[in-house]
Amino acid sequence: MLEKTDVLIGIDTGTSSTKISMFTIEGKWIRDVSFSQELLHPEQDQAEIDLNILFKNIMKYLKEIVTGYEDRIRGIGLSVASPTLVFFDHNFEALRPGIAYLDNRSIKEVEQAVERFGGSNMYFARVGNNPSPSTCVAGTINWIRNHEPQIWENTVKFGFLNSFIGVKLTGRLAVEPTVISYSGLVRVRKPFEWEPKFLEIFDIDSDYVPEIIASFEKLGGLKKEIADELNLPAGIPVAIGAADTAASSFAMGIRKHGDVFQSMGTSEVAVFCLNNPNFSPAFMNRSHVIPGLWLSNGAMSMAGGSIKWIINNIFPDIKTEQELEELANASPRGANGVMFLPYLSGERSPIFDTRASGVFFGITANTKKEDIVRAVYEGISAAMQQIYKIGSTRWGVEPEYIICIGGASKSKLSLQLRSDFQNIKICTVETNNAATFGAAMMGGLAAGIYEEIDDVPTINNYKDYIEPDFKNVVFYSKYHELYSELYPNLKELMHKQYSLCHDNFWK
Repeated sequence: MLEKTDVLIGIDTGTSSTKISMFTIEGKWIRDVSFSQELLHPEQDQAEIDLNILFKNIMKYLKEIVTGYEDRIRGIGLSVASPTLVFFDHNFEALRPGIAYLDNRSIKEVEQAVERFGGSNMYFARVGNNPSPSTCVAGTINWIRNHEPQIWENTVKFGFLNSFIGVKLTGRLAVEPTVISYSGLVRVRKPFEWEPKFLEIFDIDSDYVPEIIASFEKLGGLKKEIADELNLPAGIPVAIGAADTAASSFAMGIRKHGDVFQSMGTSEVAVFCLNNPNFSPAFMNRSHVIPGLWLSNGAMSMAGGSIKWIINNIFPDIKTEQELEELANASPRGANGVMFLPYLSGERSPIFDTRASGVFFGITANTKKEDIVRAVYEGISAAMQQIYKIGSTRWGVEPEYIICIGGASKSKLSLQLRSDFQNIKICTVETNNAATFGAAMMGGLAAGIYEEIDDVPTINNYKDYIEPDFKNVVFYSKYHELYSELYPNLKELMHKQYSLCHDNFWK
């Protein structure tokens, strides 16, 4: 019999940290724990996660968070950075580190496949996404086959980060629609079916693909050996969960056409909910957790990542993001003429160019430290303005306000800049648990606690409203005219620079 004291667990694993949260079945937060993890860069353009260390830490912190609630946990759900590609052996153990979405090793393999599709436009029309390593992991699968033949020889199945955590917890290996939307092996319009023609184009045998289940479907029960280690009863239902942005969308009540929110973290995403797959090539498109809906994600790779980069690599004397923000506020709007293109890992939306690079433009002998810092904050906001404008125009969306969540939503400067650049009211939510909340609620659905999706609680404890400043809106609209010309005029030079670097001319 269901009790009000019953609880749910959500596990959200990103690229740099993992958070585990506990909620009541009514959606009230109880407690959470988190830990950092290192993103590995074994070679240039490569980004990996040590999966064994990751799971060891998940178990360690799961055991900590469930203490005192061992007999009250009714379901567990997952949320993951996406896509993170994993190769499994016959025991469903990971054969190598997981390959993260920031990884660009498979550019050539993706380009070769695009030719077989008939070009980029044809690829988009058939798949529903642009061809890039972060939206076409089939190219990375072929990179492994070409460059790590021993790994490929021992591979029985491929999967993703929630596949890995899920099979470790339950013994069942599967995938789900929100993550495989970025595989290049399904039509995003039909997210529960592997596409035989795409498998043929990438020369991937159907034996390698796992079964597809719904994000909130019961993957299985907690294995006895896992349950024993956690001091939990075996058989607790586990939902395979979803990509972190999709899990957050589910948590925030993004459940109808025209709903919009922004997730502000290492990467930043403007998410538009659609009731039909009328996709824009400027966006990364995926299935929603809710069948019959889609999410178009305007995904910028290095938003918060640019902030961390300038602290770690450029101004190491600055110890905190708060100090950095104070420095940025010492420079006027427009940063005394300095502009910043935040393409530190290539870029996804809206340009989808893995060879793009970051740029400071407008530096003079009078440029000061604070101008450089403010330019970074403004450059990120200008990039998000491009993304939002494309989406709102294409789908005729004019929300009263945009909900913003994520670590960067704690920054007053970042929020004001988003409001000024996008000329819209910004609303923050008093939570830093959106992805774990969504994951936990999927665990509740898997456990049968909620009969219908509409019965699932959502996060709606709105906190602050930030209004656009009219003078800033006028200034940044003119600013953006110049900003938007930088990349098109530098694109060819960026590609030449990329070729020089990667052809070892500088080594």
